[in-house]
Amino acid sequence: MTAAPAGRTAVAKAFWRAAWRLAVLFGIVFYGLDAFTAWRSARVPIHFAWELAIPYWPPAYVAYFSVLAVPLLVPWLAQDAQSVRQWERRMALAVLVAGGVFLALPSQPGYAPQDAGAWSAWAQLAQAVAGRHNMLPSLHVGLSLLTLRCIWPGASRGLRQLLGVWWLAMTASVLLTHQHHVADVGAGIALAWVLTAFSGSTRSS
Repeated sequence: MTAAPAGRTAVAKAFWRAAWRLAVLFGIVFYGLDAFTAWRSARVPIHFAWELAIPYWPPAYVAYFSVLAVPLLVPWLAQDAQSVRQWERRMALAVLVAGGVFLALPSQPGYAPQDAGAWSAWAQLAQAVAGRHNMLPSLHVGLSLLTLRCIWPGASRGLRQLLGVWWLAMTASVLLTHQHHVADVGAGIALAWVLTAFSGSTRSS
């Protein structure tokens, strides 16, 4: 069951307040630590040798960047303002916990640079916004899962199926664009699972 119109307005207000706070927190933690790590000499390889055979497929940047659109479903599908506030808490905790890991394990990417061809602009944008050393855990994966957890109760069965397929494609995209390694993906999933399991539950429909 979704919120009534008045409740939906409260949800939207809660979302936009949460969105700017999370954007500020993410910018400080993620980009601040990536800039700090750029000055450090220590790097930790986090990939398996067999991963270097994963193909580089630039069209996957479309799915990769689609992660930016999914939070916009929150004001439409979150059950109430309380659910949005819980989503904000979980997202903030994910960023802070990941920041601690980024600081302890500054990652060394294992992939060599490759030519993206017609997708060069997309590749350059990914390079600019994704950082280079904050890889494990993948916040692309972890934050998207936390967002799906927030909107899942308010989504129809058909939309849930679409979101499930989208998430699989988006998760594959972080590997096919060589933005992340397998360990990053696993750690992102684990981070979202732990925060969902131990930070309270959103009421279901």
